[in-house]
Amino acid sequence: MSFRERHQDSYTALWRSLLKLRKVDEALFAAEQGRAQALTDNFLIQYKIAPPSSVATDSIDSKETIIGILSKQSAKMIFLAIEKLKINIWFLSRGRKAEFRQTELQGDRRVTDPISALVESALETINPGDRVICENRSLDELTTDCPSSRGDEDNPPQPSKNSLKPFHDAVIGPICDLLGPHDDELVIVPDGTLSFIPWAAVVESRRIRSVPSLTSYHLILSVPKGYHKKTGALLVGNPCLEQLEEPLENLPFAQKEVEMIATILNTRPLTGRQATKAEVMKRIPAVGLIHIAAHGDKTNGQIALSPNPGWTSQFPKKEDYILKISDVQAANLRASLVVLSCCHSGRGKILKGEGVVGIARAFLAAGARCVLVSLWAIDDEATMVFMKSFYQHLKEGKTACAALHESMKSLRESEEFSAMKYWAPFQLIGGDVKIEFGEVDDVAK
Repeated sequence: MSFRERHQDSYTALWRSLLKLRKVDEALFAAEQGRAQALTDNFLIQYKIAPPSSVATDSIDSKETIIGILSKQSAKMIFLAIEKLKINIWFLSRGRKAEFRQTELQGDRRVTDPISALVESALETINPGDRVICENRSLDELTTDCPSSRGDEDNPPQPSKNSLKPFHDAVIGPICDLLGPHDDELVIVPDGTLSFIPWAAVVESRRIRSVPSLTSYHLILSVPKGYHKKTGALLVGNPCLEQLEEPLENLPFAQKEVEMIATILNTRPLTGRQATKAEVMKRIPAVGLIHIAAHGDKTNGQIALSPNPGWTSQFPKKEDYILKISDVQAANLRASLVVLSCCHSGRGKILKGEGVVGIARAFLAAGARCVLVSLWAIDDEATMVFMKSFYQHLKEGKTACAALHESMKSLRESEEFSAMKYWAPFQLIGGDVKIEFGEVDDVAK
């Protein structure tokens, strides 16, 4: 990844030069060529499209990739590429030539990354993580976003309804004339910190998904039918970590969450001491749905599970309880949907060209068809209401994207959780899926 990050400037310079020459199609191909290459390499190996020794992302024709997507994808797509305050937008639709738009945000040109500054300002206005009651499910440095009380409820800050309007005006406004009345789904390929914008709040009327790149999405769509499992559920909540040298907090709401979901799906969750790394690894290959409500690290994709029994040292070693993405890949994950109910599961480090690299990307790289994450910490009770609605819609036969859209709408229209900070952060990354549920959806053997 570091090699490509160093050379990303070449890709960027190329597509910007092509735009100046008004070669918008060639600019799109060049911009796509530099996106999420490490993830694409993972897909080539994971889906056995190419052996490890012959992986060469640079050899993939981005023009053919885009043509391939347009032959398989009915939803409209927008590809974004940023340059200072400029946002370059390519609108992709089946059977049509790519349409190009360019807009500019109003911001401080004196700062190094003016768009990032605008994104952070908008998120601060929405007020994520402040004055909410939520468990701290982070393994990393983000340990202060989940206070144990709501603070001064008599005088809460009032987020502006227009905090996301600049992004709507800059990204959605220019393509509104290209969207028909029945175009109810939009797939976004964001760039840089635009990945942290809650696009479902920017465009409330449409179902929204995001993908890291057009090439990685094309590979997901090209996976043979039957590769991803559609049946069986693995629900993991509140692993017991009190035996560690530095014990992690108990997560009672995480346990309630998976127990509630288990009731809807008519299955049994793994909680407490039962939620061991070994047991989770054993069940991963057999299920189409994985839901994890536990301590997670947004930067490296690691999740803390209950230690495997039989450790001989004074305290369990990390390999006894930390689920790494290499473990998940080794376990032959074939899940259609992974739900990561960990604080900030949609965040991560932004690398040039790769985009957001964190826990969600890790599960995509391991073979999940799509991943549901949260961009910030959410009130525990709001999470319960959301998850109940989401899984009820899933069980009714809706796709993950449709279930997400309806559940966010339900919170938005509720009296208690109508504030954007409660419903806006949920984000679906990857392809869309339907999960098949039997009378008893249990993989315990």
